[in-house]
Amino acid sequence: MKDIAQPPSLPQPAGRIFAGADRRAPLREGLIACGEYGPTQTAGRFYPVACVALEVTQRCNLDCTLCYLSDQAEVTFDPPLRVLFARLATIHSHYGPGVSVQLTGGDPTLRRMEDLEALCREIRRLGMRSCLMTNGIRATRDVLRRLAQAGLNDVAFHVDMTQERSGYPDEAALNAIRLDYIARAQGLGLRILFNTTVFGGNFTELPMLARFFRDQDHVAFVSFQMQADTGRGVLRARPDAITQSSVMQAIEAGYGCDMDFDAAQVGHSQCNRYASVLRRPGFAMSLLRDRPLVRYIMAVLEAQNRSSDGHLDIADSLQRLALRHPVLAVRAALGLTRAYLRAAFANEWRRPSRQTVFVHNFMAADELDADRCASCVFMVATAHGPLSMCVHNAQRDAHLASVDRVETDQGPRWWNGAVPSLSNTDDLPNVVAHPGALAFKRLKGRLRAQAQQARRSVERP
Repeated sequence: MKDIAQPPSLPQPAGRIFAGADRRAPLREGLIACGEYGPTQTAGRFYPVACVALEVTQRCNLDCTLCYLSDQAEVTFDPPLRVLFARLATIHSHYGPGVSVQLTGGDPTLRRMEDLEALCREIRRLGMRSCLMTNGIRATRDVLRRLAQAGLNDVAFHVDMTQERSGYPDEAALNAIRLDYIARAQGLGLRILFNTTVFGGNFTELPMLARFFRDQDHVAFVSFQMQADTGRGVLRARPDAITQSSVMQAIEAGYGCDMDFDAAQVGHSQCNRYASVLRRPGFAMSLLRDRPLVRYIMAVLEAQNRSSDGHLDIADSLQRLALRHPVLAVRAALGLTRAYLRAAFANEWRRPSRQTVFVHNFMAADELDADRCASCVFMVATAHGPLSMCVHNAQRDAHLASVDRVETDQGPRWWNGAVPSLSNTDDLPNVVAHPGALAFKRLKGRLRAQAQQARRSVERP
């Protein structure tokens, strides 16, 4: 099978990075080229990528009105473990130890538990971090306990109104599910994250939802992902009212403070906005309020960064910063102490904790910006190497059809989404099937809506 064809203006899957190369260079060069590598840019300076998605299945037990999967994704076979292990090795060769690998799909909990445990162990062996990205339906406490024991670091629950969960009419009602998921993961040594798709149906509820997350002691990371016209979902174009600015304003209204989303950058400013807050129930304050200090600390850390694998060693860098710049260290320590005490004694004593808040502005499939794609900090592992998440989502079927080559004791083997296991030949069928060949129960998104409409028209007298 021939390699996938892509428009020359968009990034191609990255080739292998050889030992000794600066793993941060490709991202840094992409950010420099589009004018996004300023003094507050963390990407390409302290790390080579924010995270890499490893799609372990295309199957899902929900049919969201907004979904980045393709019309044909549901009929493809799951990648064999050998393929996934090979992709993990490629991720490691590109970005080194320390990179976060998202076990995602579809919903990864539809894979065999033994497969997920094996992947967590391999990620840990390679010195990388693992995160389970799930809608939570099958992520029971026992499942999370077993995965934590196998090396899982984080669990990210995706819960919002696009999933159309029966009996939950709005985001406020869905908070009951969120609380249940927090309880499942609490005490297992896992960082707890939440993802929310922002769309016309829940935009007015964002302040309430932000306030809910602010008040959760055990939630470390919150991501708000803006609606994008990509994939198979029945909802398409984003309402004009939903912009980066309006979403950030709604989040700040919920947290009750200025969150300094532009104090530090994580990749392209049109793609991602980042905030770090010290919070407790009923109170939050930005940890990036002293912007001159933030800039100065970043400059000092960059100057003394000795990392050879592309990732800043935070503990080592802070220790050397304190020894070489004692005045700066005391100033930063006093600022953090004041912030901690202010948060701790708001109304009454309670221990505060840090929480990260992200706003993700994913692109529509037919409006990909080449500069933003070339400076992407959220990648997907493909048969040909890591690729920008937005590009991958726009070309998903082509990548599912693309062939992985895997070296085995018996020689090279090949796989794509059209076959259930490794093959002795690279001449594999295409994954794209005719929609009429799919069972109605396996249709998702637009194909399901079209089939339902056709059924209704036939049943009318």
